Amino acid sequence: MKQTKITKVLGKVVSQLASELDEKEKNQDKILGLSREFIRDCAKAIRHLHTENPDEAKEIMAGLKKKLAELKKVGEKFPNIIDTPMQEYAEIMIFSAVVDKKEIPTPEDLDIPVHPYLGGFLDCSGEVRRALQLSLKDGKYDDAEYYFQCMNDIYNEMMLLKYSASLVGNLKRKQDVLRGQLENARSEMLRVAR
Repeated sequence: MKQTKITKVLGKVVSQLASELDEKEKNQDKILGLSREFIRDCAKAIRHLHTENPDEAKEIMAGLKKKLAELKKVGEKFPNIIDTPMQEYAEIMIFSAVVDKKEIPTPEDLDIPVHPYLGGFLDCSGEVRRALQLSLKDGKYDDAEYYFQCMNDIYNEMMLLKYSASLVGNLKRKQDVLRGQLENARSEMLRVAR
């Protein structure tokens, strides 16, 4: 069967696109691997902070900054993929500052955009609640009160962002989660106060 002019032109275009997509797919696979490793490191650092192994946490966190630069470089064409690792990075860096009672890093300090930063801040509230629960369990009521106040502060500031999900994306859902966490934490604090 004789080829038409369609096959000649379309075959060339499809071949060219397939070559470009092969390259993009290789880069996407690389960024996904880096992203998974980065997220695992963030989780390890958080676990070390909760189990009072701050030296191990700090060691991992020191490596995260370098890995973030690589992640951003490789992932600049894949913003949807690198948003999650940047959120995780914000979460661990903010949570570490809360635990150490130090100045909270800004998006500029962390070199990440505001949206993943705020997502990480909202996620951090869950870690703060866990720290509150561990403090209550250990009879460290002043620490529990501090963590409860931190959760309140996060809530009070983040609830000022009253926009539709079409504008703020997953921040809206995370705000709802924060509201529930804060109410549960309030109940836990009140049970201890009796």
